[in-house]
Amino acid sequence: MGGSGRLVAVLLALLWPALPAAAQETCAAPASLTVTARPMPHLAAALRPNGQVDVLALGSASLLGTRGGSAGSIPDRMIAALQAAVPTAHLRLTLRAGRAESAAEMLVSLRRELAVRPYQLVLWQTGTVEALRQEPPAQFRATLADGIAAATGQGADLVLIDMQFSRLLRRHAELQPYRAAMTEAALQPGVMLLPRFALMRAWAQDGTIDLEAAARADRRRTVQRLRECLGDVLARMLLQSAGQTQAVGQTQ
Repeated sequence: MGGSGRLVAVLLALLWPALPAAAQETCAAPASLTVTARPMPHLAAALRPNGQVDVLALGSASLLGTRGGSAGSIPDRMIAALQAAVPTAHLRLTLRAGRAESAAEMLVSLRRELAVRPYQLVLWQTGTVEALRQEPPAQFRATLADGIAAATGQGADLVLIDMQFSRLLRRHAELQPYRAAMTEAALQPGVMLLPRFALMRAWAQDGTIDLEAAARADRRRTVQRLRECLGDVLARMLLQSAGQTQAVGQTQ
């Protein structure tokens, strides 16, 4: 592994260690970041009493949960919140994530999974590795476009999840071009963005959740609370986009 690869691996390990689950909590989120008018027609059709919703989640290490599995992850929390809102729906999660995976590598996984069975919803967390590696933003945009075409072409709605807010990360990478690429991509039909960066920045600024400021003894609880809050926010956005009115978590 070259010097750049080692830096990517070290930074990702520092930012998202594998930690055990903690007590569940919810937190408020700015309404300006969580209100969405993006319709998700495939999810809306499937998320109904006795409906079947297959969810595919792709990402790097920050999408993983307890001990590197799906339990306690952001998608897992999202599934639990959606299930609580529509108790008789049948929701199933497939999580494919690995440390330091690029968008291009995830695109290969996406196409492979879509060839196996249909999904109504795809979550795609990406952008951090490209920023750290300083890959051309145009190349990243093209990869996003290919992934969106693959997912929507197979009858799935897609949620892009951008990078986490981190002062450490910002010192080592120029994030804005990649955040902008994801924001633009999310304007397409059947696509929306979970603005993880902006949410985490807002929570850090108001003292709700700040991973880098958390005491060592509180680190596990803080990481898990962040996962739970992001999962709740995502579920609320999806319910809005699917025409559901159930409330998940809290807003401010």
